[in-house]
Amino acid sequence: MKQRSEFYGSKLITEQIGKGDEYQEIKPVILINILDYNMLEVPEYCTKTVTVADKHREYEIIKDITYWFIELPKFRKSKAKLANELEGWLAIIDDKDRGLIKMAEEKHKIIKEAKEEVEEILSDAVIRELNELKQTAIWEENSAKHYAREQGLKEGRREGKKIGIKEGIKEGRKEGRKEGRKEGRKEGRKEGEKQKQIQIAKKLLKKGMEIEEIQEITELSKEEVENLI
Repeated sequence: MKQRSEFYGSKLITEQIGKGDEYQEIKPVILINILDYNMLEVPEYCTKTVTVADKHREYEIIKDITYWFIELPKFRKSKAKLANELEGWLAIIDDKDRGLIKMAEEKHKIIKEAKEEVEEILSDAVIRELNELKQTAIWEENSAKHYAREQGLKEGRREGKKIGIKEGIKEGRKEGRKEGRKEGRKEGRKEGEKQKQIQIAKKLLKKGMEIEEIQEITELSKEEVENLI
């Protein structure tokens, strides 16, 4: 809501001037946020923001946008006495306490007149339209929740695949090392046997034995025996 308010406030400022206009033509913007939940960590139900100098908090330097945050849950707990029109208007807007609304109408004539005018405007046709808008909002909210769930499931599946691949690689490396050790031992034994055969072949050559006979005894190839000469 804070960022949303900044966005709307800035938009209302920038929309005031066009190409060739001057900044001096900008009129102040007052943005009033009436919230049905508590957002600010302050006890007051009505809060106005100002932009002041860092080292001179009493000096307001930017006055073009003023933000008001009115939090209805805090207003309900404040036990309003309707001492001012703001409390009267909030009683009407909140529309929770019949007694408070009646008191607001009795204390403030303008509020009573406004309420009567609103009731007249809200004909059956308008109420139907408002109900349709409300239902559309519910559908859109449900659709958004469904979309969020689907996206969450997709994201979860993607993460699951990533974890599965990582686990697979880890398991593969483990198996690879295991197989590698087996192959290494096997290759080592083969190499050891080969060296032993070569040593025997060298001794037989020194004794003058024929190459064919040495081949038969050591199972070396003719080329391998000839290379020892």
